[in-house]
Amino acid sequence: MAAASSGPDRARSPRTWRTPLRLALRFGLPLVGIAVAGGAVVDSIGGDISRARFALAILLVALSVSARLVPGR
Repeated sequence: MAAASSGPDRARSPRTWRTPLRLALRFGLPLVGIAVAGGAVVDSIGGDISRARFALAILLVALSVSARLVPGR
């Protein structure tokens, strides 16, 4: 019977430059998008509604999907 691939002696793939890139795309962009949207909401309370900032926030959150396009292992 073949050994399980999840055993302790399984060779781990080395971390490459793509790992931090994937993490930044996956978690960084949505956090920045939420911060931009929060600032736009606070500014809109004062009457300064900026549709461009809301659009930028939506774009940043939507770009987090691009993290799935970066190849994994």
